[in-house]
Parts: sequence; structure tokens; C-alpha cells
Amino acid sequence: MVILVGVAFDWHAFETELTVAAADAVRALVASAAPEQPYAVAFSEFYAELTGVIYLPNLAVATEESVTDPDCRFSPPDWKYQDYEWGETDSGWGERLSAAVSGLPRARWQEEWDRFAQRMLHIATRVRTELVADGTLPQDVVVYLDDEDADLLVRSLTADELDRHFPEYVAAAQAERDVLAMPTEHRVPRLAAAAGLTPHRGRRELGQLLGRERALSLLQESGADAVPVGIAALGHHETAWIGAKLLADLGLATPEVMAALWAALPLRGNAHDWVATALGRLGAGLEVLARRDLPAESRAAAVAAPYSSFRAHGRAHPPRDYVLLAAGLADPTVAAMVAEALQLGRGYCTLDAADLPGVRPGLDHCEPVIRRHAVVTIGELIGPRGPGDLDARDTAALRARIAELTTGDADADVRRLAGYVVDGR
Repeated sequence: MVILVGVAFDWHAFETELTVAAADAVRALVASAAPEQPYAVAFSEFYAELTGVIYLPNLAVATEESVTDPDCRFSPPDWKYQDYEWGETDSGWGERLSAAVSGLPRARWQEEWDRFAQRMLHIATRVRTELVADGTLPQDVVVYLDDEDADLLVRSLTADELDRHFPEYVAAAQAERDVLAMPTEHRVPRLAAAAGLTPHRGRRELGQLLGRERALSLLQESGADAVPVGIAALGHHETAWIGAKLLADLGLATPEVMAALWAALPLRGNAHDWVATALGRLGAGLEVLARRDLPAESRAAAVAAPYSSFRAHGRAHPPRDYVLLAAGLADPTVAAMVAEALQLGRGYCTLDAADLPGVRPGLDHCEPVIRRHAVVTIGELIGPRGPGDLDARDTAALRARIAELTTGDADADVRRLAGYVVDGR
């Protein structure tokens, strides 16, 4: 039974008690490091599972004497003085937090994550204020949250602290603002170069500042304006795979795009499946499967791609059904490769409400691979991680059918996966 956070979880007490606990823990770490000079305190190693647990972060202190490698100066996992148990208070806030948020629907969970993040920011600020005032920490100490995406890191520091200690984030943010302010005809080539799609003056600098993934994301947001650079990239061996992926992610199956992908099929070497994958994701999987002159690996990639987690990378996609997958599994030349590509744990696509009419029959399909895929993806759609926009009658009917599969299906994996859905896992 899920505990309603708004009723059962006291965020004010959470912040108050954990501020005391954190301050005490930092005092103990500083005392153990004496007479070394502390210069930073970090809450790091944040861990959370969407609609699942939220764990309290680790707490660490850095001193001038113990951190001698410049590359580790603001890398908390590499610091000597750590306290992994600072939050294990008598009130058990860590356990209570995870119990309160686990199983919440996606939107509610995100709200609680935002509350948690805000309270952690408050805790860091209060710890710094208190420990600078009592002399435990120096006036210029840096107290911050060190999260993987750097969202909380940036929010936990002043502009001056960011500029002095994390100039790379300041530079990246400025580079992004600058490139987004450019006219389309200048912005797209710069982003394409930073993403590794084309040679371009300034590619190294912008690519290092933004990172390839961020550059690709911004390029994808350019929509149809990014199509020409994706097509151009297909003409070069080094960039063809990323050009094909960009075109698939853009989700624009125009005659120009499809003609360019067909012309590039198959690629040679390690990249040969990427064009086939793009064609499959853009709705041409059956046509690729029918091309017996193509390598079996390419044909299998075109079949499996729309059902894999690659689909989630795109801006748009056609509604999903199992016609293509059934055809691939019925073809003895690629069936084994398709089944292997869609093994459990490989990563399935994420469905939305528009997919439901096409995937619902998958629960009753004769192919176990399809039934497994349908149970997992429909289970996620109607579970806490789903969008929550389905008709309650549809959800109830789907739950009832999946419950029947827990005992009535001939495939042990289908029964097991159906049980997970029924149990809410």
C-alpha cells in the first residue's frame, strides 16, 4: 500500500532533522581530518528510480591536503573523507522517503522528487551557514549538491562559485545560448559539427563545450532544418551511422529522407545496421525484410528496431503494432537474430495511448517473443511509470487479461512477466 506523501511525509521535519544530522557529520569529518584545511563539502551519488525509491545522497568533505590531484578537486567519490551513513537517524528518513514515494504514478513521483531536491538544496545552504558561523568551515568553503546531470549542482552554487570552481558549466551554458541565438542557417551546421556529423571550423571547441549528446539533442530539436545534414552525413563512412540515427530520431519519413536511406543501404563495416534500423523505425521495415539481397543482419535490424528502446529517442513515431515483428519471426533467415535482439533485458520501446489498439492483440499472439514484449510494454503503459491518460475501463481490462496470463500462458517467461505486472513491480 502506497503512503500518500502529502499526508504521511513531513518534509519540514525531514529538512530540519537532516540539517542537524548533516552538520554533525561534517563536524565529525572535519575533526577527523584535523589539522587539514577543508575547502568543499558535497552531497553526492544521488540515486532514484522513476516511480520507485529515492535514496539519500552520500556526504563528503575535501581538504587541501588530501586532494592533490587537480582533476579530483571537485570529484566527491575520489575524496578521502566520506560519510555514507550520515542520514541514518533515529527517525529513519531515508527508509521513510523511499517507502513514501515508491509506487507513486509518474507525475506524483516527479512532484515528490522536486520537493526532495528543493529540501536538499535547503539543507546544503543551512549547513554551510551554520558551520561557517561556528568556525567549523572557512568563509570561502563550497557546499554543493553533486548530481549526474549537474542540475542540482548549478542550483546549489552562486554565480561566482560556478565561475570560479566549475567554469566548464558556465562555458557550456554560454555556448548553448550563443548557438541557439544564431540564425538557422548558421546554427544547424555548427551543431552538426559539434555532434560529429560534419567537418566544421570550431567543431572541436563547441563539441567539447556542449558534448556530442547535447549537440545531437539540440540538432534534433531543429526538426526539418536538420534533415540536410543528416542526409549529407550518409555520404561519409565515418559519419554515416550517426546521420542515419539522426534521421530516424527526427521521425520525418519524407520521400527525400527515405530515398537517401535506401541509397545508403547497406553500410559496410561496423555501421552496416544503422541505415536498416532507421528505415525500420521510419515505417519501411517490411520493405527491408523483403530485400533478400541485403545482409540478414540488416534485415533483422530493420525488424527489431521499432520494438526496441531506440524508439524512445525519436521526436515522433507511427503507432505500434506487431505486423512487422510477426513477419520477421516467421522468416527463418532472420527469426533467430530478431528474437535475440528482443531478448528480455535488451530494452523495449515505450508505448503511449495511441499504440494500444495495435499492441493489445500481442497479449494473445501465438509467438512467445511477441507476448513477452506486449506484457512488458503494456504493463509499463498501465503501471505507475505510464502517462496515466488511459481510460480506466481499458486499464482494468488489460490488467485482467495480464492476470490471466500469470497462470494460463504456456511460456514461463510470459507467466513470470505477467506476475510482475500484477504485483506492481
